[in-house]
Amino acid sequence: MNKKALLFVATLFIFSTLAPQFSIATSNPGQIYEGEASLIYRNVTVYAPAVASTDEGYVGVISTITVTIQSNGSGRVFVDTLPLTQVDMQGSARLAVKVASALVKNDENCDANPEEYDYFFVVRTTAPVIGGPSAGAIMTVATISLLENWAMDNETVMTGMINPDASIGPIGGIPQKIDAANSVGAKTFLIPRGQGTYTEFEGGIFATPVTKSVADYAMNNYGITVVEVTEIDDAVEHFTGYTFETNESNGEISTQNYLDSMEPLARHLLENASEMWLDASEKFNESNIPNYFPTYNREFVDDKLEAAKTALTESQKWYNKNLYYTSTSKSFQSLINSRFVNYACEYDTVQDSSYLEELLDEVELLYTNASNEAKNAEINGFITLQSVGAAQRRASEAKTYFDLARASYDNQDLSTFSDVLDFLYEIAFVYERSNSIGWWINIGTHFTDIGEIGNSTIENLALEYIEEAEQSSIYSNVIIDEMGSSYYPESVRYLNTANDLIDSARDNLEKDYPAAALFEALEGLVKANLAIEIIGVDAEDRIDIASDHASSNIAKSRKQGIEPVLAVSYYEYAESLANESSYDNALVYYKYSGMIAGAITFTNMSTGTSSSRYVGIPEYGKPNLGVTINSAAIGIALLIGGIGGLGLGLIIASRFVKKEEIAQTKATEQQIEYQETEKYRNPYFSKEEMPRSIKDYYKKKK
Repeated sequence: MNKKALLFVATLFIFSTLAPQFSIATSNPGQIYEGEASLIYRNVTVYAPAVASTDEGYVGVISTITVTIQSNGSGRVFVDTLPLTQVDMQGSARLAVKVASALVKNDENCDANPEEYDYFFVVRTTAPVIGGPSAGAIMTVATISLLENWAMDNETVMTGMINPDASIGPIGGIPQKIDAANSVGAKTFLIPRGQGTYTEFEGGIFATPVTKSVADYAMNNYGITVVEVTEIDDAVEHFTGYTFETNESNGEISTQNYLDSMEPLARHLLENASEMWLDASEKFNESNIPNYFPTYNREFVDDKLEAAKTALTESQKWYNKNLYYTSTSKSFQSLINSRFVNYACEYDTVQDSSYLEELLDEVELLYTNASNEAKNAEINGFITLQSVGAAQRRASEAKTYFDLARASYDNQDLSTFSDVLDFLYEIAFVYERSNSIGWWINIGTHFTDIGEIGNSTIENLALEYIEEAEQSSIYSNVIIDEMGSSYYPESVRYLNTANDLIDSARDNLEKDYPAAALFEALEGLVKANLAIEIIGVDAEDRIDIASDHASSNIAKSRKQGIEPVLAVSYYEYAESLANESSYDNALVYYKYSGMIAGAITFTNMSTGTSSSRYVGIPEYGKPNLGVTINSAAIGIALLIGGIGGLGLGLIIASRFVKKEEIAQTKATEQQIEYQETEKYRNPYFSKEEMPRSIKDYYKKKK
């Protein structure tokens, strides 16, 4: 290795990171200070596949990421990319460090304190790369290996995003990335679980999408074994041979403590919904609401009454099955519709606008008091974070409907009976949603709060998750556009909903509802990911994967002493939807449940709650292709550093058919001192001079 080049890199890090830590440097801006400092650093370079845009179309390329951790730090993250990527990598790098730090800090067999390091990601490739967040998983694995001081296997390549719950998020362009992985001699290729198929269009002018196997593509063309991984722990095992002991779920989702907290509320709402439906039925039968063409107002109100009855029946059914959150949700729906029917009948009797004004004033007072309660509720730990977050989201929803009702009244848009009915439904929703704010705040009192999390931390987390969701949304949008959005209307629907949630999260953050913003951002991330995940597969086929992951994350949260009440509630609701064969919605709530439980777990960085152990890198049988794969390679080569898995799912791509022996890359540890060095040479090569491996890079730099 060229020691001068290495020494320069280390010294450069000292200039860029240690200087700001001296208090004198910050007190006199503009003045230059010198000093000496001793530090420890480790770095590792890993390969990562991506997709690049060329004159011939989109092709798979191999990039490199050099990850360095440096002592005397404070948890800061620095990213250097060249060429620039279409989607910013900063958010993925920060999330990678966050997840890696949580795993390492929880490991009782590791003495490293992640908060005492700074993190550097140097990213290089030979062509402009499109995409961004699919570098997250490999960056996380590399960061873990450095903190734990575990060498990484150099014949394994990976693509996949990293999610806040440490799950591996979906990506696109897998066949093209396999082409690229083959060019550096990969034998194992890790992909997100559930992405074992890809879609190609065949048939010329009348092309139709055809689903194909990723594993078959890799094995038949290159002899590469494809492995699907669910969580970052799975990837770490394949790269290092180490695994973190986890608490497997015993199948118990709704604990007795959870049931005891939810049952009184479910029973109370069921009783209220039953009484209100009876009252609404009596008033409707005595009313004279007209039913003329073209509005058929009486029929409209009758439909709402029937909907209230249906929801009430379902609430009783789920209550009897001890699915109390589902029961409360159905009671809530019944209450809204019954209250609306009551309002409609009362207005039909008086036919006076003053009645509408009184209702508006009444519900405004109710909403104002409830929303203030949500805004001012104390968050003392991870239990109240969930309960207050749920309350704040409901306050935000109530505000949306109240604004609609207020605008209709102030703009005098209530000239017809149909307009009035719309106004009354909005008022009914605000009334019941405002009532539910207090329910959720009180649920948190049934559990022992744990962990310390202040408002500033919540705001920062919310902003991080919003940005992560935005990057995922941008990435998904690029993929869907390239594949043809008209072919995937369900993906477009998920993406549109995700964008609405992200916008709402930003709005709630500005309106001092940070906990609501946090959970909305997580839901937005779930739906942005699903926009890719469901391409070419049925939701029903992914239910078991999502359910198992959510169950595992709930168990991990409880191992840390945190009752994931919100995650359990959504898991329960997902079960009820799956039982009714509503698989699309069930998938969303399973995924959201797992995301919440996992995000809570990886935010609570408690020490010594897990332990790592060496189990060995999984082995797979060598393929017998009947052909010899040559070592010569074509096209793309490498620069030091790298850009990880930034590709998008594209249809047209050139294929690399030969492979190259890859140089051993492993973590190195050095003790260095701050000193002057010679000027660093130009680190970039022409296409003809591109090094083929890390070893080749240093040969060329001598």
